Amino acid sequence: MRRSWIIFAVVAYLGTLAAVIHAQPVQTPGTLTAEIRSALEQVYTRALPGAVRIETIPEGTGSGFFISADGLVMTAYHVIEDTQSFRVVNYKNESFPAELVGYDEFRDIAILRARVNAPVPFLVLETSQGPRVGEPLLAIGNSRGAFIAPRYGLVNTVERDIFPFFNSIAISTTIPLAPGDSGGPVINQAGRVVAVVVAIGQPNGVFESYLSPLLGLDEVIGQLKTGRKRDVPYIGVQLFQIDDDTATTLRIPKEGVLIRGLLRGGAAERAGLRGFAVRRENGQEVYDFDVILEADGRPFNDVTELQRYIRSKEVGDNVTLTIRRGSQTLKIELKLTANPTRRG
Repeated sequence: MRRSWIIFAVVAYLGTLAAVIHAQPVQTPGTLTAEIRSALEQVYTRALPGAVRIETIPEGTGSGFFISADGLVMTAYHVIEDTQSFRVVNYKNESFPAELVGYDEFRDIAILRARVNAPVPFLVLETSQGPRVGEPLLAIGNSRGAFIAPRYGLVNTVERDIFPFFNSIAISTTIPLAPGDSGGPVINQAGRVVAVVVAIGQPNGVFESYLSPLLGLDEVIGQLKTGRKRDVPYIGVQLFQIDDDTATTLRIPKEGVLIRGLLRGGAAERAGLRGFAVRRENGQEVYDFDVILEADGRPFNDVTELQRYIRSKEVGDNVTLTIRRGSQTLKIELKLTANPTRRG
């Protein structure tokens, strides 16, 4: 399926993850004037003591910030996902071992606890009012060899969809971010954190950086502080869009999405769903496969829309799939799991 722009995830390991997603219009945010930049520089000076560098094993670099005097740190979940251990380094270059407290993979945010020896400066979260289009913002991060450095820019839009790299809706900005900035705080002119850095991209040749908004997340953040760990749910299948050629070759209607393969240990495999296979019978090729027509009674003809529906749910939720298998139409109920490829 053709898609028309490239998104690069700002990962902690100084690399980029590239793929193509649907284009969306870029709004013109205005200009970051010298006066506004000067005001943000003052915000940076005040916020610096609360920002940190995150160092991970295997070797990697990300960003984060203290959100409490006793050492709670917020960052992007992908910064510490699948790492063996990590530590945080403050603006004085003091290093503290840290452990994961809770995370929300859907929004790509995580809470860590650094083992600090005394109360630390921390940044205040703004969860009641989100940034507006054209608003100037400051991000603090650790890209390009810099250490807890400032980056300035303006909001393009508060409703950018960069699925599947980010499951929720992102804020897009002109802030010139790079790998190593993931997890860093994004701060408004009042000195409050409104978002967390999660990705960068270049839609239609125009650079954008993407943020996970904190608006309305008081309850979610409270749950993460008490240890909630929310994984994105999966069916455990590899899906294929049914285009005209596929429908003609397989002699099926152009509806639903084809199951191309199953992920070992996933919900679909355990429920008995079938991936695409070819066998020979009487000297001819015969195709065996399942097509997902509906999920919970909702028809889906687009792979992305089906994935989006599943990922909006919770691990452990039950989903009823309507499946076409040859001439049969089946109802199969399965329980959603976390990503089976991360479970060994």
